[in-house]
Amino acid sequence: MALPLIGPEQDFALWAILIALAGFGFWSERYSWGRKYSGVMLLIAAAIVLANVRIIPTAAPAYDAVWQYLVPVAIPLLLFEADLKRIVRESGPILVAFGIGSLAVVIGVIAGVALLDLGSHEPELAGIFTGTYIGGGLNFAAVAEATGMRDGSELSAALAADNVVTNLHFLLIIFLPGFAWFARQYHSAYIAAAVLLDKDTAPQPHQLRQLDVAGLLFALAMAFALAAAGRSIAGLFGTPQFAILVTTALTLLIATLLPGMTRYFSGHTEAGNVLMFIFLASVGATADIWELVTVGPVLFVFALVIISVHLLILFTAGRLLKLDLAELIVASAVCIGGPSSAAALASAKGWKDLLIPGVLAGSFGYAIGSFIGVAVTRWLQGAAVTAPAAL
Repeated sequence: MALPLIGPEQDFALWAILIALAGFGFWSERYSWGRKYSGVMLLIAAAIVLANVRIIPTAAPAYDAVWQYLVPVAIPLLLFEADLKRIVRESGPILVAFGIGSLAVVIGVIAGVALLDLGSHEPELAGIFTGTYIGGGLNFAAVAEATGMRDGSELSAALAADNVVTNLHFLLIIFLPGFAWFARQYHSAYIAAAVLLDKDTAPQPHQLRQLDVAGLLFALAMAFALAAAGRSIAGLFGTPQFAILVTTALTLLIATLLPGMTRYFSGHTEAGNVLMFIFLASVGATADIWELVTVGPVLFVFALVIISVHLLILFTAGRLLKLDLAELIVASAVCIGGPSSAAALASAKGWKDLLIPGVLAGSFGYAIGSFIGVAVTRWLQGAAVTAPAAL
């Protein structure tokens, strides 16, 4: 096999590529074509191409550093706003619908595992899909790290399947209220009162109107401190693989007990997203395109099974409990697409009173997704061990 143009030992050059790929992902979402195909998918695809035409290596210490340092720091940066008391107080019925949708995701994952053969990494992949469909991209990374899943090809295939199916899901739930028969099965106080937001005044994606540099540095310092504390505590209990979960728990504790702390921070969410984009670039760089083609289709079907079960259970339970159709739709967007999808959907449909509750419910998904995802992985691993013994 030919040597890559940039060798694995050329750390600075590889970091330049990873950061440029992350920048490309953000930049592309300024345009309709970038939003259509997702900046995440475009940057991953670019990384896969660079690796497979041998511009960059498929394994390098720089990629390991992303897992070791960037992911544990990104988690706190994205969770500083996750005040659980505020989430429970202000998210209202959407939180109930979100809970039903999250349970439906777990059931969908179990159904998918029963129907399909995901290979040797089945428990890890099941946990990753559980985490990302209850929370979002940060939970994808956290569950992968906590379960030791580092196979770049399978992770890239999982990301691709997740993005494609998530986009299909988003299109479906946008159009659901337009199906007269379906809409008649539910009541909604929001759909008739919808007021479309002014697109001209909407902020451009991934831009900060004001950045306090000191606040950004304080946020980074706290994120590094929490990552250090998480690693130390997990080490003391002899479970270093769960350091990222301990970091998550510590961040949630601080965000809930000291919610006013964030007034000293600035740009922490954007910084967390930057680190996550770099992580995604490193995942794409480690993918073998031929293996990706092999494992991709089954993961796409797996994601479809999860989404189908999620929608069936959520809307059936919602009808029985007489939940508002708009709240059910936003809750589904929160589960599958995360807080940003909920905000985009509420804005697009003119349900302005559901925007903040949807974002808060999404923060709750970030808070719990990793723990539930790892629990699913451990349960499936335990089931795999006991099954041969039972035979």
